This record gives sequence, structure tokens and C-alpha cells, in this order.
Amino acid sequence: MAYNEEDLIGRTIAKIPRTLPKVDKIEILVVNDGSCDKTVDVAMNAGADKIVSHKTNMGVGAAFMTGIRNAISMNADIVVTVDADGEANLDHLSDLINPIINNQFDVVIGTRFWKGNPSTYKKLNFIGNKIFTKLVSFVAGHKFTDTQTGYRAYSRDAIENISVVNEFTYTQEVLLDLYFKKFRIGETPITFKHRTDSRLVRSIPRYTVRALSIIINTLVFHRPIMAFGLFALFLCSIGIAAKIVTSIPGLIEVNTTLSSGLILLGAVSFMMGLFANVVFKRQIYTQKDLLNRIQNLKQKEDE
Repeated sequence: MAYNEEDLIGRTIAKIPRTLPKVDKIEILVVNDGSCDKTVDVAMNAGADKIVSHKTNMGVGAAFMTGIRNAISMNADIVVTVDADGEANLDHLSDLINPIINNQFDVVIGTRFWKGNPSTYKKLNFIGNKIFTKLVSFVAGHKFTDTQTGYRAYSRDAIENISVVNEFTYTQEVLLDLYFKKFRIGETPITFKHRTDSRLVRSIPRYTVRALSIIINTLVFHRPIMAFGLFALFLCSIGIAAKIVTSIPGLIEVNTTLSSGLILLGAVSFMMGLFANVVFKRQIYTQKDLLNRIQNLKQKEDE
């Protein structure tokens, strides 16, 4: 995935090995996300096997899904995502793909923080990463150490089941999406060269708000009862607390209609969660049925 990376993408492609143990063929797919410099020319001259371009800059999430769709059409058995800026150490490619080849995991994350914060990484960025990582870990119920890294390997089965709808970024959403779909996700430590001029995190408050909205949307889709239930608990707790405070002489008096309304809204929220659970489950089953039909058609064509 590349956006205006004419200075770095050539060196990144040159570092990608063309042969690895247990791998028959390695192909390099570049997703050009609307670059207005010479990124495409440099990538082509550096040896990219295929280049797909967006007409305008659509965002990392959109570029990721474009890459996934094209990787499927190229009949890839394993997909490794690498940013074009050369931040990731490509010597770790075997560490990412071997657990998939050996059927240990469906997704392998290259974690930058296996042993804490590297000296080359800004402290503020590290704190932000840990907060989001703990949040995603809490939502998933599974411990991750680095949920913002884009250096990952995916099995064929995993890429065929990825559903990323946000164009801004994909790193948190795809982990939650695949984990909730029961795919096995593992991690392996990597080394990296930290980039100071991030193209994604140009504004920390803006990134925080958008990333939080992605996590919440993913939780609502995959765990609607939990999401609406937590909101219902919050509303009911405030309403009940207001009634208790009002019943004690000398304390703050809260309008009875307001406290009762909060409790009622909490009950309605929980009912919405139950309804959403039925709707989203039906959508997931429809998606699985469609994938099975496509796979059966491919098998018949191969025969």
C-alpha cells in the first residue's frame, strides 16, 4: 500500500525476497492509493508484478481491501501486507508465514512491542498504541500486543472472509472482524525503523476519534447484545442512582420523569441489541452461504 512514496517504495520492493523455504512463488502487488508523484513508475522499475491504482486518495482501509480483492484474484494462498515506507524489517517474512504454512494460525501479526517500547519509538505514540491495543484486547477478549501494525500475514481462508467497511484505516477492524469469526490470530516479534512523518496519524485527536468509532461500529456489528447491553446498563444505572439520591432527604432532587426516562431508554436499548443480533447474524450466515457457493463454483470450474 503506497501513497506518494517515490523516495522509499523502490528500496522496499528491492528488499522483498523472491524465494523463501516452503514457498513456491512470491508475487509483489502494489496498491497505489492515488499518488500524485512517481510512485507507480518507481514501483514498476523496482520489479512489482502488479500495480493497482486508485484515481484519488481513498485511505488506508480502502487500499487494504483493494489489495485483498486483487490478491484473491491472483490465487494467493498467503497474503503479507507491508507498508511502502520500508518501516518493517522484511527479514521477518518467514516468521510471519511459517505459522500459517504449519496450520498454527490463520493470521500472524508482526508485533513491534513484544518486549516493551523500542528506544526509536516516540513515547507519546507508544502510549497511544498501548491504549488502543488494550481496548481492542478488551473488546475481543484476547490479548494483543500491537493492534496498529500493518505488517501481517493472512491465510487464503482469512482473506476470503475479511469484511472491512471503513476507508480510513483497517488495522483494528480487521483483527476484531476475523477474531469474532473464530479465526486463529497469533503474533511474532519484529524489528522496525520508526517513521516520524506519519501519513495516517496527522492529528492525534482526529485519529483517536475515528479509530474509536471503528472499534465501536465493529463491536456493534459482531456483538450487538454486548454493545447495546453496556449502553443500557449505563443508562439504567444513572436512572436508578438518580431515584436513590432523590429518595434521600437533603440530597439533590432529580426530576422523576427524567430518571424514569433513562431507565426506559436503557430497556429499549437492550431490546434493540436483541433485534440487531438477529439481523446481523442473518447477514453473516448469508455471507457464509455466498462464499460457499462461490467456492463450489470454482471447484466445478477446476474439474
